[in-house]
Amino acid sequence: MSSKEITVLVTGVGGGSLGRELLKAFSMAKQKYRIISADMSKYSLGLHETKNHYITPSALSPDYLEKLNKICKIENIQAIAAGSEQEIEQISKNSKVFEENGIVVLSNPINIIELCSDKFTIMDFLSKKGISCPKTILFKNKSDIKKIGSFPVIIKPRKGAGSRNVFIAYDESDAVFFCNYLNKYGSNPIIQEYLENSDEEFTIGVLYADDGRLITSIAMKRFLKGGLSTRQITVNPFTDRNDIISSGISQGFFEDFLDVREFGITIAKAIGANGPINIQCRRQGKQIIPFEINPRFSGTTAVRSMVGHNEPDILCRYRLFDEIPKKIEIKKGYVFRDLSEKFISNDTIEKIPRI
Repeated sequence: MSSKEITVLVTGVGGGSLGRELLKAFSMAKQKYRIISADMSKYSLGLHETKNHYITPSALSPDYLEKLNKICKIENIQAIAAGSEQEIEQISKNSKVFEENGIVVLSNPINIIELCSDKFTIMDFLSKKGISCPKTILFKNKSDIKKIGSFPVIIKPRKGAGSRNVFIAYDESDAVFFCNYLNKYGSNPIIQEYLENSDEEFTIGVLYADDGRLITSIAMKRFLKGGLSTRQITVNPFTDRNDIISSGISQGFFEDFLDVREFGITIAKAIGANGPINIQCRRQGKQIIPFEINPRFSGTTAVRSMVGHNEPDILCRYRLFDEIPKKIEIKKGYVFRDLSEKFISNDTIEKIPRI
């Protein structure tokens, strides 16, 4: 651990975002961090939780990278962690721009991000590697729905963040409706087998870098109760069972879960990760089945840090100083989450510098 303060830039720090999770994690680290925050909106809560903060253009703006580099020069940034999907992609794609200036990028390379961000391609890729995955079909027309075999099924965009625009379909007409809905609004839909046993859903965090030179893993059994942790709860009309789609806000139980963690490492190795990987999965009998692979830090990042497994800190110190943790001890037990409120005056909001 360095005795000197590390200056890190965290982007996309709006309320409830991955960026805000990263802010919390760096704030909890034993290593001292000077945290600079950035967001495209002056109303983003994370901007008001750091002393130095900036309003940036959208990640899709042609001058986004130029403005980000300007912040890096002003603040002498040593590491950058992106807190939104679009920024992760842009920064990773242009990582050499930052690395040439001595700034480490805390993400996977762009090829891993593109592979995992395509929900159809990643399931097909893992299946070909011998990993059991839910049956997943790319929707082109009504006849594709018959290929899934049985209902219920999940309809979701081929590309997209979190659990937005994810639906449960109980018959062919449901599936056609939701697929057509996603097509209508520009999303390429996929049809995926619904995994039962929502009481056995896990989120796994894996840091896997440089062909396994750095490997850490942590698993949490998710507590899918209440509005925060669930995106949708539907009563199955045929079984009276509650079918659940989880949200991006995780709470639950931390234990060793060695088999689950080893499964997560197997996936990270299979895809050739070089950074953080987050895996959503459910236990089906003796098998663990993944249904979502995210090539980034997780909405569970701060919660993991609370129990002693601080992934952004670990990866940052590895990339900057080649530090590898010898052993990570976590606290075992439950972590629950809630909403909190913060008042910010209009004058304070208007004073945030726009870069």
